[in-house]
Amino acid sequence: MKKKKKLENIHVVPANGRPTQVKVGYRTLKIEYVRPDFINDDMTESFGEYRSREGRILIQDSLCGQERCNTTWHEILHAIVYVFSLNQANGPLKEDDAEELVVNTISNAMMGVYRDNPWLLDMLKKHLNDIDN
Repeated sequence: MKKKKKLENIHVVPANGRPTQVKVGYRTLKIEYVRPDFINDDMTESFGEYRSREGRILIQDSLCGQERCNTTWHEILHAIVYVFSLNQANGPLKEDDAEELVVNTISNAMMGVYRDNPWLLDMLKKHLNDIDN
């Protein structure tokens, strides 16, 4: 999610082997796992949050693997929208509702594609840097 007020009581927990950064365009973003304080935090309405100014992606710590994967991908897509200016004044995703709809639809769809076609990620990892002559 984006454009949230700053959370005052974030409880960052150890990553325990989970990814701690992701590169998006020119930026390297921190990935942090958090426990929201359900009394004080507004993160209780979402599983994750992208904070562009801080260069951080926050993911709720207690998510199962499937939800953590989807939420991480969802927040990376928000970062892509921001880094590549798709949400600027004249951009195609300038409206918050439009951005959320597009990001949520693509993240949910792609998680299904990856899950239903396990060969796809293997192929991408194996051949992404190949250059055909």
